[in-house]
Amino acid sequence: MTIKYLTFILLTLLVLTSCRRGYKVEDGKVYYEYWNEGSGQNKRLIEQADANTFQKLTFDCDCDFVFGKDKNHLFIDGELINNIDPNTFKFIRNYIFRDKDSAYFFGFYNKKNDCVIKGVNPDKIKLIKYPWAKADNMLIHGSATVELDDINDFKPIDDYWGKTKKYIVNNNQILISA
Repeated sequence: MTIKYLTFILLTLLVLTSCRRGYKVEDGKVYYEYWNEGSGQNKRLIEQADANTFQKLTFDCDCDFVFGKDKNHLFIDGELINNIDPNTFKFIRNYIFRDKDSAYFFGFYNKKNDCVIKGVNPDKIKLIKYPWAKADNMLIHGSATVELDDINDFKPIDDYWGKTKKYIVNNNQILISA
């Protein structure tokens, strides 16, 4: 091996291992560290976070989010997430999470503070196949829902289409006359 080749490998490893992303509690404050192509490694103060009760959360999830919480708040990638109970927040599967009151879908390209799955009881969610789920007679596609009177007959065709004996469904829309 040449010196140039070894130098290249060492520099590559240095760059790859120095790109930190996550939370750091320092001097009684909580920071979110992240990498930006234009400015490199950055650190941003999370003013709403309580350093004394802050903790990182890990889930066995293939989503690429960095979760954290304190006694009153949930944070995703350093962003405060409104109206979620951090103490009962947990991962279900297929990008679906829940707290004591609601279910949330943190997938696709939705805004993190606009991801509640409206009108469903989180205790009743049953996963079908990503991104499909159901709760009672509500079919869930991502964070959108549609009511189906024959929900137990639903079969996904792919990530966007599904059907029952009576309906063809695209995302969360029933196709009339299909």
